[in-house]
This record gives sequence, C-alpha cells and structure tokens, in this order.
Amino acid sequence: MPTLSNRKEVNAMFELIRKTILAGLGAATLTKEQVDKLVDELIKRGEVTAEERPKLVKDLLARAEKSEKELEGKVNESVGKAIEKVGIPTNSDLEALSGKIDQLTKKVDKAEKTTAK
Repeated sequence: MPTLSNRKEVNAMFELIRKTILAGLGAATLTKEQVDKLVDELIKRGEVTAEERPKLVKDLLARAEKSEKELEGKVNESVGKAIEKVGIPTNSDLEALSGKIDQLTKKVDKAEKTTAK
C-alpha cells in the first residue's frame, strides 16, 4: 500500500506532468504577434482586406483562446483520471480527512476532560 509520502511524490509527479503538457500547449497557441503576422501576410497576398484585419485578428485570438481552454480541460481531466486510477487521494480527500481528524481530536479531548473530573 502506498504511503502518504509516496502519494505526495506521485501527486507532485502528476502535477509536473500536467504543467509540462500545459506549457507545451501554451507554446503551441497563437500569440497576438503571431496572429498579426499571419493576417498581415494574408493581406499582402490579397486574401484579406485591410478593413477585415481587426475583426480577423480578434476572431483568431478568440479561437486560439477557446482551443487552449478546451485542451487545458482535457489535460486536467486526463491527469485527474490517472491520479484516480493509481489510487492517490486528491487534496480535497486529504482536507476532508484532516477535518475528520480535527473533529475526533476535539471529541477525545472533551472525553478526557470529562473522565478527569
């Protein structure tokens, strides 16, 4: 059975993997500068007019942002499933256990005071 220390290490590993994937996705997304260059090239080729430029830039950036959020959601979901499959408790699981321990500690303290009288 994995120890709490091992679970923390595995959680840290999965978080590192998630951040690495998201960093890669961030590098793959379009920046405003890249979109500007792309649209300028389309204007030079006559595929887009200069009047269409602001709307096209805005649309492309919105699409890129939407795609990035969707990919981030998928990465988070996949990492979550992997953590669940391995059987590692989540932070909310650990917080719930900590709360229960606090409640039990208070009950024990109260019982000790009652029996000490």
